[in-house]
Amino acid sequence: MATPPPNDTSGSTDHLALRYLRRSLDTAHPADEPFVMNDWEHRIFHQVKRQTVMLVTLLGTIGLLLLYLPQFFWPDFFSTTPIPVFNQTYEAPLITILYGILLVYLEVYLLIYVNLRAIRILMALCQFPRAHDPQYERHLYAMTEAAVETDKSGLLLFGQSPYFSLPRWGLTIFFLYTKLKAALSTYVIRLLLRQLPGGYALPAMTNSLVSIPVFAVWNIIASVAVIHEARIRIMAPSTIRGFVDEIHEEWGHNEQFCSLIPEALSFLSIQDRQFNYAHLLFTEELMDRFGLDVIRPKGKFLEQIGQVSEDVRRGLERLIVFGALIDGRLSRLEKRRLRQLKANGWLTYKMADIKAIGRQFNHGQGLWV
Repeated sequence: MATPPPNDTSGSTDHLALRYLRRSLDTAHPADEPFVMNDWEHRIFHQVKRQTVMLVTLLGTIGLLLLYLPQFFWPDFFSTTPIPVFNQTYEAPLITILYGILLVYLEVYLLIYVNLRAIRILMALCQFPRAHDPQYERHLYAMTEAAVETDKSGLLLFGQSPYFSLPRWGLTIFFLYTKLKAALSTYVIRLLLRQLPGGYALPAMTNSLVSIPVFAVWNIIASVAVIHEARIRIMAPSTIRGFVDEIHEEWGHNEQFCSLIPEALSFLSIQDRQFNYAHLLFTEELMDRFGLDVIRPKGKFLEQIGQVSEDVRRGLERLIVFGALIDGRLSRLEKRRLRQLKANGWLTYKMADIKAIGRQFNHGQGLWV
C-alpha cells in the first residue's frame, strides 16, 4: 500500500488536499460491484423510490390545490383583465396565468430537488463513481454536467433524453414537458366527461379537481423514468468494461471477429445513436480495447455473418445481445434485428430469454450474456 502523506502541512489549502489524498489512499479497493445489487441495496433503493413517488405525488396534489382553491374562495382577486386590441376589448385571465406560472416554477424546482436527492442516494448506495475507477471523472461529469457545451457534440454525445443529456436546465425542460403532457391529458379527460350523461352539469370545482390525479400520475411517471435512467448510468460503465474485457480476452486475436465488430454495431445502429450514453460508452470501450481507429461499416452484416465459423458467430451473437440490452430497454429496431438473426438461424437465444435477461439487468442483478 502507498505511504500516506504526512500530517503536517504548510497551509489550509495543502491540509485539505492532503487530507483528501490520505483518505483516498486508506480506502480499500471495493469488492462489491455497482451493477449487482445485494438484498440490502435493493431494500434501500426501493425505499428511496417509494419516498420519491410519495413526495412527487404530494407535490402534484398540493400544486393543483393551490391553483384551484384560491380561485374558488377568492374569485374577485382572479377576475379577468380587459385588454384592448385595435377596436375590440378582450377579457384575459392575466392574474390566473401569472399565478399558475409561479406555481409551475416552484413545483418544477421542487421536483428537480426531490429527484436529484434520489439520484445522490443511489450513487452513494452503489459507490458510484468509484475513486478507483480509471474513468471516475468522466462518470461524475456524465451524471452531473453531461452537456454543458452548447455545440452539437455536447448535445448528441450524452443522450436525447433531456433528464440526463443536459445539466440542471435539462431536467427543467423534462419536467416542464411532463407538465404539458399532464395538461393535455386533463383536457382530454374533461372532454370525455362532458360526453357522459349530465357531464355538462358537473360543478366547475369538481371538473377542475379531476386534474389532480392526472398531474400526480405524470409526476410519478417522470420521476420513475429519471431514477431508471440514473440506475442504468450507474450500472452500465462497470458492466460494459467487464464484458468487453471478457470478449477481448476470448476474441481479441481473431481478425475475423474484430473485423465484424463495426458491422455488428452498424447492424444494431449503435454507432448512429451517440445520443445514447450506454451505447456511446460501449462503442468507445470496444474501439479502445480492440484498437478500432474509425468505424466504417459496409452494412452487409447478414451476408458476412453467414460466412464465418460457428464459434465466431456465437461471439458476435453475445456482442449483439449485450449491445441491445445495455441501455436498459429493447427498441423496436433492436427487436426487429434480433428477429432477423433468429429467422436465419443465427440466434440461439429465445426472445423471451433476452427480455428476461434485460429485466434482470434493470433490477440490478447484472447483465449476463
